[in-house]
Amino acid sequence: MAITKRPPKKSAETFIQAAPDAGEKVPPVVKGVMAGNQRQITVAMPPELVDRIDAAAKKLSITRASFIKMAISRAIEAEQR
Repeated sequence: MAITKRPPKKSAETFIQAAPDAGEKVPPVVKGVMAGNQRQITVAMPPELVDRIDAAAKKLSITRASFIKMAISRAIEAEQR
């Protein structure tokens, strides 16, 4: 289990501004942690899928993270066609 920081508590003002009848809109909450110029997220996967990802990444001589980014990019591009 990963140790994570607790999310910051929302202020009363933020809560009120998020109401549907509030005059000014609050910008959406950005999820994830910045790691350099990338946003770090956590995704849980079955062990069998991780093993398959690792095997495919090894065949391409790339890291697991690179393989996942490539696969997601290709899936999104295919959806937009």
